[in-house]
Amino acid sequence: MLSTLNADKTYVTLTPAGVFEAFSQAEPTEEQLSLQALLSQHETMLASVWLDTYSNFWLDDFLEKGWVEKLSLFLPAPNLPLDQFLPYVVSSLSGKRRAAIGSDEGFCLTRTGYSQEEADMLSVAAADFSGFMLRQKQRGWAVESQAISFFQQVDLLIPETSFVFLWIDGSGYVLIIDGEPLTNNRAFVELVWALKTSGLRFTN
Repeated sequence: MLSTLNADKTYVTLTPAGVFEAFSQAEPTEEQLSLQALLSQHETMLASVWLDTYSNFWLDDFLEKGWVEKLSLFLPAPNLPLDQFLPYVVSSLSGKRRAAIGSDEGFCLTRTGYSQEEADMLSVAAADFSGFMLRQKQRGWAVESQAISFFQQVDLLIPETSFVFLWIDGSGYVLIIDGEPLTNNRAFVELVWALKTSGLRFTN
C-alpha cells in the first residue's frame, strides 16, 4: 500500500484503465476528479502532493483497482501541439495507424491517416452517438460503456472503427480509431494528458 511508502519520493499517474474511469462521465464524481488531478500538471505528480488534497484510502483503493500506478521517476507531459503529437502516438493506438479527435459538437480537431473528408464525417457520426448515449442515460438507461465499435464481419473479432468518448474539463471529445483499438498502453494516457494539459488542447 502506498501509505507505507515514502510519498515524497513516489510519483503516481493514471493507467489506461484509470483514464477510462477518470474521464468517462460528463459530470464526474469526486473520486473521478481526484483521478483527473493526476494529469493536471506538466509532469507526474508526487504522491505527497496528491495526498495533500485527497485521502490515503482513495489512493490505496485506486492502486488496488489498477487505475493508478507508482513511478520512481517523474515523467514530463507531452509538449507538442496536438496536431503534431497525434501522429507520434497513432501507431500505438490504431491497428491501421489512422486516428482522429473530434469534439462532441461534431468538429474534427485533428487527424492523422484519415482524409479531411473522412475525419469530418466520422466526427459528426461520433457526436451523434455521444448525444444518443447522453439522452438514454438521462432517461434512466445506465450506459456504462465509454466506447462504440463497428465491425465489418459478423464474427466481431476486430472492429473497423471505434469511438472512444472522453470528458475533459467539461468538454466532450471522441477519439476515433481505425482498425484494432490499442488503448491499453501508455500512448493512450499521454494523449489524454496532452488534451488535459493547458495549451495543448487545441491546434492553431
